[in-house]
Amino acid sequence: MIIFGLFGKTGCGKTEILEELKNYHPVIDIEGCGNTRGSILGDLYHLKQNDQKTFDKLLNEQIEKAKEKGYCILEFEGSRIGGNIKLDIPEPFSNLKNYDYCMVINCPYECQIQRLLSYYLPKNEEEKKLLLEKFKTLKTLFKREEKIKFVGEIIELLEKEDYYNSAKLIEEKLYGDAYMRPLKKITVDLDVYNTDLSKSVEIINNFVNEKLTEHNITEHNINKN
Repeated sequence: MIIFGLFGKTGCGKTEILEELKNYHPVIDIEGCGNTRGSILGDLYHLKQNDQKTFDKLLNEQIEKAKEKGYCILEFEGSRIGGNIKLDIPEPFSNLKNYDYCMVINCPYECQIQRLLSYYLPKNEEEKKLLLEKFKTLKTLFKREEKIKFVGEIIELLEKEDYYNSAKLIEEKLYGDAYMRPLKKITVDLDVYNTDLSKSVEIINNFVNEKLTEHNITEHNINKN
């Protein structure tokens, strides 16, 4: 099975792009199977993360459908995903070596921060409390003094309801390193600057169809979703 992987920082629109690509191609939705946004904040608020058994069942159902087509598109998540409780992602998706084509999604920095705010901005006092509790728990889990310091600064900003600057600090000090590591290990086959969702989907769709043709996967199979 040919694997097309999406890479890029949190907030660049990978989830929205994958959702649109489901209209054209078999998508392995790892975050959807886990009912989590994938990151350290993945199980916030209304999301009730699935357990490993449910995650495996849903994932295997999508894998079987993709195998019939001979290829799939997914977001690279590493070997584990989730909030406080981690879900194990199986091979071949957990290993960068198994990705045939790597597509990197970028976007303007301000768009990234605004998208993060749309994901995590608390809507009421209860959600604000949950968000603060999450970071207070995270602070106890980190061992490096630098990380502990940054989380402390984030907590101070959240207590002041300065969500914009807290989102910037979360991206720069917590998310950035984690998402840059795999990017240093891959060869980029397609670089998409996501300022318009429909255009980004069109670029990726065209790229995938071109590569499928090279692999002799016919148009009939491509459009059979």
